[in-house]
Amino acid sequence: MSSSSLLYLHKKTLSSDEIKNDVDFLLDLISNKGAKNRRWEAYLSENDVMVEDGDVHSHSALMESLAYRETMVEGLNEEQALLLMWTSRFHKLGEFISGDVLYNLKKNDTRTARATYVRKHIQSQLRSDYVKNMLEKVLSISLDEKNLSEDNFDFVDFFGSLKCRGHINTALKMVEKKTISQYDILAANVLFNQIMPLVEYSGKYRSVRVYLKKNAKLITHALDKHLTHEKLRQSFKLIYQQDDFEKKQKFLDISPAKLTEIKSAWLNFIQEN
Repeated sequence: MSSSSLLYLHKKTLSSDEIKNDVDFLLDLISNKGAKNRRWEAYLSENDVMVEDGDVHSHSALMESLAYRETMVEGLNEEQALLLMWTSRFHKLGEFISGDVLYNLKKNDTRTARATYVRKHIQSQLRSDYVKNMLEKVLSISLDEKNLSEDNFDFVDFFGSLKCRGHINTALKMVEKKTISQYDILAANVLFNQIMPLVEYSGKYRSVRVYLKKNAKLITHALDKHLTHEKLRQSFKLIYQQDDFEKKQKFLDISPAKLTEIKSAWLNFIQEN
C-alpha cells in the first residue's frame, strides 16, 4: 500500500477495498513509471542528476504536498482541497505516453493526446466509481482545462497557480543549492515564465500572496542575479536547439525591455505588500 501519499490522510474517502486498491494502483503506477520519466533534461549535462523534482514521481509527490499546504492557507473546504491534491498527484499520468515537455513547448493538442491516453489505458483499468470519477475530474481540471459544473470555485485557475508555484520552488532550490551545472539557466527560464503570472494570481488568491511574501528575499535575489538577457537566451537555445532558436527568436519576446517589465512587476508587488 502506498500510504506515504497525503491522500491517505483522508481515509474516510477510502471506504472500500475496491477504492483503496484503485488508489494504490494509481500511486504505484506513478511511483514505478514516473521514476523513469525524467524532467528538465534539456538543462542536464552528462553527469547531472536532479534529486528533487527530477522525475514525474518526485514532482507529483512535491505537488501534492504543495497543494495540501496552499489549499489550507487559502481556506478551501476539505472536498476542494482533496480534489486539488488528487489533481496535483495525478496530473502527470499522461506524460507516460510522450515524456516531459518543457513549458515553452507545450501545446493544446499535446494535452488532448495525454487525456485520451489516460482515459484509454489507465482510467479503463479502474474498478470503483469513486476513483473513476475523481480521475475524470483530475483530467478535466489539468488537461481539458474545464471547470466542474457543480462547484463555483475556479479549480482550473487555482491549479494553474499551483503549477507556477511548483516551478518557482524548483528554480529557487536550483539557485540555493546549485545541484546541476546549468542551474542558473534553468532558473532564468522559470523566472521569466512564472513570475508575472504569479504576481497576477496574487490579486486573486491569498495563498499566492502569502507564498510570494514568504519567498520574497529568495525571489528578489534570483531575479537580480539570474534573470539576465544572456542567461535567458542560453535557456531558449537549449530548448529549441541552435538552428531553430535562430529562426524562432524574432518571435520570442525575450528582450531586455521584457526583463525590465518582469522585474518592475515584482518590485511593485513587494512595495504594495
